[in-house]
Amino acid sequence: MLLEYFLNLPVKFFKGINQFFYFWYFTSSKNFWHKEIGFLKQIERDIGVIINLKLITQPIFGDYTYAGRVIGPIFRLGRVLIGFMIMLVSIFVVILIYLIWIILPPLALLMVFLNLV
Repeated sequence: MLLEYFLNLPVKFFKGINQFFYFWYFTSSKNFWHKEIGFLKQIERDIGVIINLKLITQPIFGDYTYAGRVIGPIFRLGRVLIGFMIMLVSIFVVILIYLIWIILPPLALLMVFLNLV
């Protein structure tokens, strides 16, 4: 019984390592992307890039005067361009955070290995 326990220790050790990497790379990645896509959708909803792009030729605030018809598309185009830049920066930051997340376990193992040597 005791011998069987000690013989199973390496199996349990490597199984635990396998479960950690499965959790880190698959389960957590799925949760990360689910939350980050929701975050990016919320940013888009707040900025309104798609709706302003759809209504780019419409006057803003229902102002159908000559000035409203000229200013509306300019204002909407500005919101679309600024919103697009904010979305690009947000996507870049999310991808950068994810890459750091992916690199952490191998980096930690490398640091442990270098300290042992």
